[in-house]
Amino acid sequence: MSISNFTDHDMVILADAKELASWLWSVRYATSALFIVLLPGRLYQLHKRPVSVSSDWRLYLKLVITTLFFIQQLVTGYVFISESAVASPVPVALLPAASLGLVILSHSEHRRSVKPSSLILLYLLISCLCDLVQLTIPSLRHLDNHNDRLIIGWQLVAKIVVFYVECLAKESVVDEEEEIGHGSLEERASFLSRAFVSWISPVLKEGYRMVLVNEKLPSVDHELASGNLRASILRTLFEYSSSPFALVLFRCLRAPFLTVIVPRLFVIGFRYGQPVLIRYAIEYVQSPETNEDQGYTLVSVAAIVYIGLALSTRAYQQGLNRLQVMIRGALLGVVHEHSLLARHELYSKAKTVAIASTDVSALEGAPRMLHESWALLVEVVIGSVLLAKQVGWLWPVPHVIIIVCSRVSKYVARNLRSSQATWNTATQGRISATSTMLGSIKTIKMLGLQSIVEKHILGLRQEELDKAKRVRWIMAIYNASANALGMFAPVITIVLFAIIAMVNGTTLDTKTAFPTIAILALVTHSANMVMTIVPQAIAAYASFDRIEDYIKSIKAVSRSPRPGQLAEGIEVSIRGLTVKWTPEQSNPTLEDVNLELSRGKVVACLGPVGSGKTSLARAILGEVPLVKGAVTYATDRIAYCSQVPWLPNRTIKQVIRGSMTIYGDIDHDWYLAVVRACCLDQDLAVLPDGDETMVGVDGMNLSGGQRQRVALARAVYHRCKVVVLDDPFSALDGKTRDQVAQNLLGPKGLFRQLNAAVFWITSSTKNVNLSDNVIILERRITEQGTWEELRDKHQQITDYFREDASNTSDEEQSKPSVVTKTKARSSPTSSTDDLRRSQGDLSLYSCTASYSFFITFPQYWVKWWTQNDELDSASKRNTVYYALGYALLYLMAWISTNGTMLSAVFRIAPTSGLNLHRSLVHTIMHAPLFFFSMADMGVLLNYFSQDVQLVDKTLAQAVMSFAIQVCKMIVQASLLLAAQPIMVVTLPVCAAVVYTIQKVYLRTSRQLRLLELESRAAVNSSLLETVQGIETIRAFGWRTEAAIENIHVVDISQRPFYLLLCLQRWLNVVLDLLVAGVAVGTIFLAVSLKGTVTGGQIGVALSVIIAANATLLSLVQSWTNLEISLGAISRLKRVEEDTPQEPVSVPCPGHTSPNHRPFTGWPSPDLHDNTPGLVRFEGVSASYTSNGPLVLQDLNLDIASGQVVVICGRTGSGKSSLLLAMLRLINIRDGTLRIGNKDIRQAPLHTIREKAFITVTQDPFHLSDASLRFNLDPTCLLPNDALISVLQLLGLWFHLSSSSSNNYPYSEHPVIDETSPLLNTTTTPSPSPSYHPILDTPLSLLPTLSTGHLQLLSLCRAIIKARHMRSTINVAQAQAAVPEEEEEYRRGDTTTSTDPEDFSSSASSSFSSSSSDPGFRKPDDIIMQPIILLDEITASLDEKTEQMVLRVVKEEFLANKYTVLMVTHRVEAVRGALLGVEDLVVVSMEGGKIVGVEKVGAHGRR
Repeated sequence: MSISNFTDHDMVILADAKELASWLWSVRYATSALFIVLLPGRLYQLHKRPVSVSSDWRLYLKLVITTLFFIQQLVTGYVFISESAVASPVPVALLPAASLGLVILSHSEHRRSVKPSSLILLYLLISCLCDLVQLTIPSLRHLDNHNDRLIIGWQLVAKIVVFYVECLAKESVVDEEEEIGHGSLEERASFLSRAFVSWISPVLKEGYRMVLVNEKLPSVDHELASGNLRASILRTLFEYSSSPFALVLFRCLRAPFLTVIVPRLFVIGFRYGQPVLIRYAIEYVQSPETNEDQGYTLVSVAAIVYIGLALSTRAYQQGLNRLQVMIRGALLGVVHEHSLLARHELYSKAKTVAIASTDVSALEGAPRMLHESWALLVEVVIGSVLLAKQVGWLWPVPHVIIIVCSRVSKYVARNLRSSQATWNTATQGRISATSTMLGSIKTIKMLGLQSIVEKHILGLRQEELDKAKRVRWIMAIYNASANALGMFAPVITIVLFAIIAMVNGTTLDTKTAFPTIAILALVTHSANMVMTIVPQAIAAYASFDRIEDYIKSIKAVSRSPRPGQLAEGIEVSIRGLTVKWTPEQSNPTLEDVNLELSRGKVVACLGPVGSGKTSLARAILGEVPLVKGAVTYATDRIAYCSQVPWLPNRTIKQVIRGSMTIYGDIDHDWYLAVVRACCLDQDLAVLPDGDETMVGVDGMNLSGGQRQRVALARAVYHRCKVVVLDDPFSALDGKTRDQVAQNLLGPKGLFRQLNAAVFWITSSTKNVNLSDNVIILERRITEQGTWEELRDKHQQITDYFREDASNTSDEEQSKPSVVTKTKARSSPTSSTDDLRRSQGDLSLYSCTASYSFFITFPQYWVKWWTQNDELDSASKRNTVYYALGYALLYLMAWISTNGTMLSAVFRIAPTSGLNLHRSLVHTIMHAPLFFFSMADMGVLLNYFSQDVQLVDKTLAQAVMSFAIQVCKMIVQASLLLAAQPIMVVTLPVCAAVVYTIQKVYLRTSRQLRLLELESRAAVNSSLLETVQGIETIRAFGWRTEAAIENIHVVDISQRPFYLLLCLQRWLNVVLDLLVAGVAVGTIFLAVSLKGTVTGGQIGVALSVIIAANATLLSLVQSWTNLEISLGAISRLKRVEEDTPQEPVSVPCPGHTSPNHRPFTGWPSPDLHDNTPGLVRFEGVSASYTSNGPLVLQDLNLDIASGQVVVICGRTGSGKSSLLLAMLRLINIRDGTLRIGNKDIRQAPLHTIREKAFITVTQDPFHLSDASLRFNLDPTCLLPNDALISVLQLLGLWFHLSSSSSNNYPYSEHPVIDETSPLLNTTTTPSPSPSYHPILDTPLSLLPTLSTGHLQLLSLCRAIIKARHMRSTINVAQAQAAVPEEEEEYRRGDTTTSTDPEDFSSSASSSFSSSSSDPGFRKPDDIIMQPIILLDEITASLDEKTEQMVLRVVKEEFLANKYTVLMVTHRVEAVRGALLGVEDLVVVSMEGGKIVGVEKVGAHGRR
């Protein structure tokens, strides 16, 4: 077209085009000049760096292409200078000059930097955008000649090629040293790759093709490294120790916290650009006078707004993700560090783990809440300004509604914090009890407390859910208020505007309605989110408070080495030491103790149970609070062997060498000498893997004696100058004890060779002669001197403490470390089946579908409304009709969403959580013993904490939100197609893209989620291990090693955690760009098809796109949360399916008849049975696994009713294995074990462990958070006097009531009810015992119990159970003597027993008169007394207490004709205490076989 044909309007456009072209060239020149200015500085930076990337084909390709680009720029510049009038020669020369610098910089960047050059990429990107704009603006087509356009196009292609080669990755060519420092894919990526999260593509590809492994995942960058974060938070905490912990955390992470502000401001700008774009688009469509440039501008602005929104959202979310990872690393570091500083508390480990799992997880989202708060307030202000331009003076209307709804937020703020704290406390209590259960599972099974402990934990779970109800009601009320704001504010505003317009004679037009609706949606959404964040922030702040309270409650250890303050040869000096564990304690635990430990000397400490021996040892370690006095050290490392050895779950070799870190080459000769000195060489020889055998959780794979000797070996191996031994020989047999004591403490012992100062606590006088000094401790040192001096001076001392001469062994043969997997139980259900089975599914989905329709359809309703008003502006009836319809749609939406909330929160969440937890507890409680020997405690505890909480707090919301977003997306897509029917052609493309994305994403995200959950379990294991062994760790000086190991574990955990967050950002970017494409396509169609598209259609389409963008974002978030919850459910179901289970009963060989009746009751050996004994071993061979090595071999033994059997033997002889076989805790592979005349394998497990036997184990079990009553009487049915009498019998009552004797009415001499059912067996126990201030106090709040005290407490529980069962038996027999009552009993009436389910067997099936099967009870022999199993019950007791215990055993069990089996290595003490017993048998074992049976009469052997 000739310029002469242009109109004046065209000439104006042409002038604007010239100005635009000139501006684009100016941008090119300015960019080139800036590049040239920055070039020398960048080259200098690179010059100082070493060469980190080797030369390869990529380098040569870059050189060739950049050189060609330089030549092309040189030629182009010459052409423009010679032919074009656009550019002057000087500016044009900048272009080839910049390209020459690009060649030089590209080479240097490739060799000395691991990531693409940001400077080159930015320069090329700006230049390409200028070329693209110049080529595409319609008006410039008339301005530029054809040759100029060809040259610019050729430049654009060349720049794109250079841009591509500069973006090529360098991962495969990075040198090894540089690889170590830059292991993060994100650190190596270009800024463009980080902007679009494309750097994660290698992880996506690997996850799609193969199974991901945590160790092979790319590491996080140095800013996210746990070590740096830990050091930073601790430094900040030290500097601002008086500040609130939330402020300390902010100061620590100030820079990354403030960095995300800028992208959040861009998000606000682009977000509020959308309603402006809608108005502009509607005006363009409705305006008759437009040109091509305006349409081009509209499309360009749409692209900028939507692509800018996608990228700024990505930058903001990625910044928050990094903050989330930093907060997690910092908080885990500070919790672990303070656990290393804290004084050891018997009951604190579960609290620490609960804080690290529950509270740290709750605070990971704190930055998001804070940034969203201020940003949303800014959005409300901006939205209000825009709203005022649209609706005038009506703009305050939504704010009035916001103020009204904020009253609900005030109520939430006032009540939620306390309610959330109560819920968290209940959760902590459940996790604490679960942790105790998992750590004592073997003891629980032996005691027959499986069902009791299971009910207790389920009761705690129900209590936890009850506490959660108040929180859920508060959230439901708040949700209704927030939804009312979001739905009714637009309705009221639009309706009022329409009414005012109707009164004024105008109408609600399209260009007012749709931008107003969009602005109102943004304003109310922002206000709504602020109100949503308020309760979340309050709940999170409760976690801040808990962590701060934890940090402030830490009672730091007192030990600090003071070299140079002690006399020569003195390693530890104690002066005037007085110790109280709590300020309220009336009598000090230790008082005025003075002691010195000298090099090369052994000090032995003797004293009765509760005399303060262990407290003195812990005072030497610096682990106790000092009231007066001082402890001074000459060393900072003390070898410590505790009474209950701490053995981390590693190999025996690693434990001995020091398990907290990986040392260099082992001193093999010294290691072998230590192993031989501790008599471990024989044990290692019989273990399948030798010293590579895993010790198991809490040393479960080793016997008690082996555990103590491994701990002793560790103490010797590290050659410390001070050694503290807390009764380390208590579980050893006499011969092994003598040998180990000589090897370590004798004149030529290893401790003597090391010239170490040894403090040795012992409860036996055996081998005390090896010591150089002996102290007698009873709160204070009462006697002191050599053993010979004390023995000659005070003969009663030798009478008080025992001197064993037996030659018996410690415990059973160690368990095999290789476990054969048992066939798992199959389950026909999957994780999604749990959701389908949950109550409320139908109501949930019906409410969801209704809400999605009613919340979306009003957009189309407004289109009809505005079009009708434009056609018939005088119809007031239509305005009222549409206004009422509009309000009714939103009212239905509000009702539907409230129904969805109630259905999800009150029907799905509690039901799913309760059922899954119940199934998990049952599965774990009934797993066989060998399962726990291989299981990781942290992993098991993670199931009960992290996974269960995900179901509680995330599942319901995620299901509800996901269902809503899916339905909304369907409705929105339908409305978009209705508004722009031509967009249907994009539907297959969008569907294909979404399908491909989700397929790739889900395969990788599922794996990363699983790895993340597993790594969280590893973090819990590390923390739990540290808390359990903190005294040992500090004593050996392993705090640094423990911190390093924890940092490594947390770093490994951060990898899948951060990559999963980045993967979600990648999905966000892709979906946002998809929405951007749809939005730009919609506007492009409106521009291209102008005249065929109405303003209402484009308004509906763009409004729906705004909503769809928010819906997609919510869809991704809800799917992520749902995926997390389903992953947790899947893990719980997999545990249920894969965990082997104990068989309830097994078929008995030789009884295959279909008419064979199962074992239904407790048998009785009477005249009908015709059996020689109560218990019979007939060729019994047993092992821990179905095909493992035999621990019992061909046992043949008859035990008569009322007989006392003492079992002894050498190390690994199988003593305790015999008891485990009777309790069916190990597999009987050959032979038959009968009780009465019935094979024990036919008996249900609960009958065997709960009714047939009463067991007292060597390792005492108690629940610290449960009451003393529950720990004594799990049924909580027996009267107070019955429990107090037993505590008095064993001397525990005075100790338990000593701290507050004035407050407890029964503290000194309780009044015993002579008619108590445990004293008078003709009455029935009271079903509702009265409250007692001591019995009903949690065990953790009572005076501290020593190991000996806990053993006595276990014996108390056994005596109480025996008395209760005996009273039940007598009552039943008395009633059976009456024919009428006997007939009632035949019909199954067992109401005379207070708890027949727990303590007596079911009788109804045993009273069949037609039964002739031997072994079943007869009417005249109702219930048989249980067999008593005692396993090393005096191992940690002094002689006086031991004699008292054996006397009680004689009076309580033997006098009442119980059959008793005792495992002990103190045979002589037992013989002496049981003189007068008519039927005493000593069974000797060796190598799992019985090698001797000795019958001892009332006056000696026979």
